[in-house]
Amino acid sequence: METAELLVELGTEEIPAPVLEPAARQFADLLAAALRAERLDPGERTVWYTSRRIVVGIRGIPLRQEDRTETVIGPPRGVALDASGAPTRAAQAFAEKNKVPFARTTLVQTPKGVYLALERTVKGLPAARILPELIRGSITKIHFPRTMIWGPDKFRFSRPLRWVVALFRGRLVRFRIAGITSSRITRGHRFLGSSRLVATTLDGLRDVLLRNGVVVDPAERRDRIRQGLAREAEAAAGRLVEDAGLLEVVVNLNEYPTVVLGSFDAGYLALPGEILVTVMREHQKYFSLAGADGALLPHFLAVINSDSDREGLIREGHERVLRARLADAAFFWETDRKKTLLEREPMLDHVLFQEKLGSYRDKTRRIVALARALTELVGEPELRRDLETAAQLAKCDLTTEMVKEFTDLQGIVGGLYARSEGQPESVWRAIYEQYLPKSTVTPSPATRTGALLGLADRLDTVCGCFLAGLVPTGSRDPFAVRRQGNGICKIILDHGLRLSLASLIERGLEVHGVAAAEARKTGAALGEFFEGRLRFLFEERGFSYDSVNAALAVGFDDPVDAAERVAALEEMRREADFLAVASNFKRVKNILAQAGEVSGEPDPAWLSEEAERALWRRYLETRPEVEDARRNHDYRRALRALAALRQRVDGFFDSVLVMAEDAVLRQNRLRLLAELGRLLSSVADISEIVVERPEGTKG
Repeated sequence: METAELLVELGTEEIPAPVLEPAARQFADLLAAALRAERLDPGERTVWYTSRRIVVGIRGIPLRQEDRTETVIGPPRGVALDASGAPTRAAQAFAEKNKVPFARTTLVQTPKGVYLALERTVKGLPAARILPELIRGSITKIHFPRTMIWGPDKFRFSRPLRWVVALFRGRLVRFRIAGITSSRITRGHRFLGSSRLVATTLDGLRDVLLRNGVVVDPAERRDRIRQGLAREAEAAAGRLVEDAGLLEVVVNLNEYPTVVLGSFDAGYLALPGEILVTVMREHQKYFSLAGADGALLPHFLAVINSDSDREGLIREGHERVLRARLADAAFFWETDRKKTLLEREPMLDHVLFQEKLGSYRDKTRRIVALARALTELVGEPELRRDLETAAQLAKCDLTTEMVKEFTDLQGIVGGLYARSEGQPESVWRAIYEQYLPKSTVTPSPATRTGALLGLADRLDTVCGCFLAGLVPTGSRDPFAVRRQGNGICKIILDHGLRLSLASLIERGLEVHGVAAAEARKTGAALGEFFEGRLRFLFEERGFSYDSVNAALAVGFDDPVDAAERVAALEEMRREADFLAVASNFKRVKNILAQAGEVSGEPDPAWLSEEAERALWRRYLETRPEVEDARRNHDYRRALRALAALRQRVDGFFDSVLVMAEDAVLRQNRLRLLAELGRLLSSVADISEIVVERPEGTKG
C-alpha cells in the first residue's frame, strides 16, 4: 500500500522550558494513537521542538483506510420472521434500508439472542479527508500543567498559537483552530530569520529553518551547546561544572544557541560556592567554571539565542545583571548571619507549614521528637545530642533573606550558616543534607545524622498529610507525599538501617497526638502506602516485578531485609532447580487451597511411599539450614537450600497420589505438603515467580 509523510508544526509564543519536551512527545503520541484508531497505522515518528514551535513528522501513513467488513444487526428473529419462517415487513425494511436483497441477510447469535443481520463492506476513506479533524482534535488534547484561553473559540493552550503548518504528501491539510487557519507558511528565528517561509517536507523544514536561524532538532542544539561550553571553558583555562538539568533548560530556551564567556569580580569568590553556583544557575541560567583544584573561577558561560556576540555587548549585559545578583547575595550572606539560627527559631511561628498541621515551629517540635526516637530505634544513642540540635535548627533558614530569594538553597544555606556559627560538623552537615535525596536516582545524605534528620522530616510530613486527608491520588499529590515516601525508603535502604516501618509509622503518628482508633486506621493506610513505595523503588532499580511480588508477599516491615530477599531471588531465578521448585510450589498451594485448613505435622509412620519418606527426610535436613541462613540474612544460601529440594519434590509428585482415598493417608500427605509450603515460603512466596519452563523444568 502506498504511504506518505505527515508534517505538523505548531508555532507559538515561547513555551516554558520544563513543559516543552513533554508536550511535544505527547502531541506525537496523540497523533499516532488517533491515526491507529482510524486504521491509518503510522510509521516512523520524528519529534522536534524549540521554545517557539512543536514539530511532529510521521512517515509511512497509508493514503487511505483499508476497506473493512462490518456486521449490521437488525430485528430479533421473532420480529424478523413469521411462524412459517417467511420474512416480515420489519425484515424487508431492514434489507431495504441497507440496500441489499433479503437473501443477503442471515441469522446470528448475539448475547441478547438470535437476530437478523447482514455483512457489508465499508469503503475506506482517503487519509486526506480524515486528517483535518484528526490533527485538530489531537492539538486540543495536549495537556499542560497550566493553560490559558486563547482565541475566539476558547482554545486552551500553554501559550498563544501563532501559526500552524499541516502537510500530507506535501499537500496542505486545511483546518482552523484558535482563529488560525493551517497553511504551509512557517517562521524563522525572531531576529535572525524570515517571518514567511514555505515548508514542503520534514527534511525541507529543517533545512529552511536552519538557513533562517533555527536549529529545530533539540539533539543538534544540545550538541552545539556542549561543544560551545567545552570550547569556552578551555579558553578560560577552566573546567565546566557539569549541570545536566541546566543543559536541558538552555536547549529548550534557545532556537540558535551560542555560548559566550563572561566574568565577575573575583571578590565574590569569598561567598560559598553553593551560593555562587545557585545565583548563576537559577536566576541567569549560567554555567559555572572551576579550576584544576575544584575551586570556582570568576567566570561564567551563558547560552544566548543568537549567532554571535561580535562586539561583546551581550556579554557585557550579562555581566552587568550578574553583578547585581551577586551583590544581593553578598548582602544577604552578611545580613542573615547577624542573627543566629537559634535566634530565628521563634520566627518559624509565622511560617505556615500546612493549615491543619500548623507552623514550621510546630513541625520543628515534631521533628525533634522523632529525631530522639530514631536514635533509639537504630540503636545509636550517641547521635542524640547532635541530631536534636540539627532538628531544632533545620528549618530556621526559611526565615532568611537568602532562602526567600534563592529557594533552591533551602537546607544548604542553613547548613552553611550553622557552619559559620561554629556548630559541629555532624550538626551543620545534617542540616545541609536534610533534603537529600532529591529523587530516587540521586544520592542520599552522606552522614548518619543527615540521614536520620531527613527521615524524621519526611516521616512527619507523610504521617501528617495522611492525617490531614492529603493522601496522594492518581492525579493529585500537592505535598509530594509519594516523593517523601520514596525518600524515606531510599534513605533506609542506602544506609542499611534495620528499622521497622510499623514502628516508624507508630512514632510518626504519635507526635501528632492522634487517638488510638485513628492511629490504627491511618497506620494501616500508611503500611499500604510504604509497600507501594518499596515496590516502586525495587522495580525502578531493575528487579523483576514477580521477584518483588514474591518478596513483599511475606513481609516488608524491614525494608533492608526485603531488599536482600529481592536481590537473592533475582540471582536464584536463573537456576533451573529453583524455578522447578517454584513451579511445584504453585502446585502445593493449589492442593492446599482446595483441601481447606490443614494443621499438625505429618506422622512418619503413615508415610507409606518411599518418595514421601525421602521428601520428609530431606525436609528435616533442609529446615535448620534454611532457618540458620534466614537468621543471618543469607537469603541466597536459604534459596539454594530450597532449590536442592527439587529432586525429592519432583519424585513425590511423580510417585505419590496426594488425594488418596484413605482419609488418614490423605490427611498425612496434606500435612507433609503444608510443612513443605511453610518452608518454601519462609523467604518469599516463590509461587509468585513467573516460570517460563526452562530446560529441565517439569511443567
